[in-house]
Amino acid sequence: MRWGKLVYIILFLPLLVVAQEEDRFPRRGSRIIDDSTRQVYGPQTSRVFTYYDLFYDRWETRPVDTVIQDFHRFGAVERSRYRFQDLGNIGTALRPVLPVVTDRIGATSGLDAYDVYWDETIPHYFNTRSPYSNMHVILGGRGRSLTSVTYSRNINPRWNFGFDYHGLFIDKQVQRQGKGDRNVKNNTYDIFMSYHSKDSAYAILADFRRMFHRVFEYGGVRLPGDYVISDMFTLNAQPWLTTAESNDFRLNYHIYQQYRIGSGLQLYHRLESFRQRNQYIDPSPLNNFYDTAVISISHTFDQMKFRALRNEAGIKGRAGIFFYNGFVAIRSFAVDYLHLNEAFLDYPVTSGTEFYTGGELILPLPKLGTLAGKVNWMFDDRYYFNAKLHTHWLEASLSRSVYTPGFLQQAWRGNHNLWINSFSNTEASELKGNLIISTRRLQLYPGLALHTYRNLIFFRDGFPGSQPVLPVQSSGYQTAALPQFRISVEPVKNLFFRGEWIYSRILENSGNALQLPPWFANAQLSYANIWFNGNFDFQIGVEVHYKRKYLAYAYMPSVQQFYLQTQIAAPDFPVMDVFLNAKILRGRIFLRYHNLLKIFFDTGPVPTPYYPGVRNAVDFGFDWSFYD
Repeated sequence: MRWGKLVYIILFLPLLVVAQEEDRFPRRGSRIIDDSTRQVYGPQTSRVFTYYDLFYDRWETRPVDTVIQDFHRFGAVERSRYRFQDLGNIGTALRPVLPVVTDRIGATSGLDAYDVYWDETIPHYFNTRSPYSNMHVILGGRGRSLTSVTYSRNINPRWNFGFDYHGLFIDKQVQRQGKGDRNVKNNTYDIFMSYHSKDSAYAILADFRRMFHRVFEYGGVRLPGDYVISDMFTLNAQPWLTTAESNDFRLNYHIYQQYRIGSGLQLYHRLESFRQRNQYIDPSPLNNFYDTAVISISHTFDQMKFRALRNEAGIKGRAGIFFYNGFVAIRSFAVDYLHLNEAFLDYPVTSGTEFYTGGELILPLPKLGTLAGKVNWMFDDRYYFNAKLHTHWLEASLSRSVYTPGFLQQAWRGNHNLWINSFSNTEASELKGNLIISTRRLQLYPGLALHTYRNLIFFRDGFPGSQPVLPVQSSGYQTAALPQFRISVEPVKNLFFRGEWIYSRILENSGNALQLPPWFANAQLSYANIWFNGNFDFQIGVEVHYKRKYLAYAYMPSVQQFYLQTQIAAPDFPVMDVFLNAKILRGRIFLRYHNLLKIFFDTGPVPTPYYPGVRNAVDFGFDWSFYD
């Protein structure tokens, strides 16, 4: 059956869904009341802001999040609108599906499969008139649970502190032995503080963050040579690995301070310390999954440690109508290989100091929009540049990056892999833009993105001998054009259709380094309303994600890297969810049936070769805030 035809029909099927609004009537019954017996404290008295609000001198705070639109999207892949490829389960390794340009141009570990889970937990800051706490719990079907807890309170009107906790508790989807048989465990917490002086001339933000992310690897489904896709979804599907584990431990300290000298000038300082320890462990590597044993045939314990300390000082402010910023920074770094003696390495340098300079300019265009530019330069050929234009009828941006290869790609000695390279810096560029056609009920965004890479580093298979997968660097260019179209329409009151379509065309592909889905689509049809005098705010609807069949990257767990392969195509199975999001009083809830089409077929989505996606499941979640 050709899934493409079915998808195009589904994308335009009418179905009711409902969007959201703020709760306009505060909950009654609090111990703290005013003369009208209404609760004094609520979303409007517990305000939230970010580091960027302070840095860009906006001094803006927003009510805490009570929005229910798309509240049912609780996995990182879903929240990204399927921009990432995973191993079929929440919390597993991720890589971008579509081309991106990184702004991290200095030294890194190169172990970035779990970066998204770390980046998602960057803390927000609060200004609360009463103690604020929030509990966010997801009880996903087939043992997929997430928990988040936030607490914050003001010590005085200018000084606030708080903490967050985030947990992922995700069961295996292949040969699960019972409740609590985990595929992923993640525990992340942070402590944060904000303070400003009476005249707001001085302000400081500080936070500490810790993550321990564990993935119990199973290596994909073990299949015979004449398998079909449905074999991955049978109850007796067997994993390759049963004792392997990848884990990523990270620590971060961040302190930001600023002082206003005059109306148009501020001094600031930012200190950030980062540590990462990444391990791969398998007490019983005695099977045919691994291609070689470099160190031991009876036990695998691989590890890399990376640390960096960045000191940045600069000036910023508003001169007339525009915002400016200029800075200098020094960053020290070091890497420690467990099984590789750095003293014998001429390249790469395993410790050192990097110097940065750069700045930013944001210029409002009266009656037109905003023009912004940013540059970050390392006093050599490495830099990041970004320019953006936003008007009422056009959005456009240009990004370019020349960045350092990761340490993992440059040199590695583990129990199942060994290489030493001398890769050069990678160049990446992106030029994109779209028109904005907007009326009261219809918004259209036709656009185009152009991506170019040079000296791209990637892993690929096909090498002879005991190591068939190795990192390589292309000597030529990769160029891709991505025409795209987004739409948001309200054909009748409270009925919404939102969709996006992206077509990928690879124009130049040295070394066949790029593998992109020819078609990429998301669509949602929903109905939104508020009933019972504003006490029941809900959204109900259906959404579909679809990628045309393509050669998705495979995965090598021993180094947590995706690699290019040319034998196995990811099936074009559409993922359809039916959902209900609602807000009742101060709580948000959702109910979702995930992967509805799996009911009717014995196959399903396979985002990565040999890694089946989650079968159909009923998911439930709630979020409740307390303001006293």
